[in-house]
Amino acid sequence: MVEFFWCRESRDHAWTGHHFTLQVHRLSMGGNTVNRVLRERYGRFGRRLRFDRLERVLTTRGVHLEGVPNPNAPAYTLHSQPASQVSVLVFRSAERGSRQRDSERIGDVHTVSSSMTAEQVAWYRSRYGDQNA
Repeated sequence: MVEFFWCRESRDHAWTGHHFTLQVHRLSMGGNTVNRVLRERYGRFGRRLRFDRLERVLTTRGVHLEGVPNPNAPAYTLHSQPASQVSVLVFRSAERGSRQRDSERIGDVHTVSSSMTAEQVAWYRSRYGDQNA
């Protein structure tokens, strides 16, 4: 469910943390996707996280997301929260001729990742700016 990414310059350098990704779409698999300790502490996790619900909760807390053009459009939209450097990837439509994976529904949060820096957002905008954010 959670993936941590590490990198190092060479064998002579120490590993450093690069980013993490919460694979939210895996909630749809059910079972023990979320470990017992988390379930005991926070309760049952739903099988999906709807973007509209997440955005509504964040907005009531004064947190706003910005759309970011991305290479996965139009099947997915990417959203960034600049202050926290967190990004949210949302399933929007199945590509023609493909099946939906993991029972994703339009509007489901696919992943939540960190860190997406202002430089990365600027690069995405310059590279994919002609696509819908």
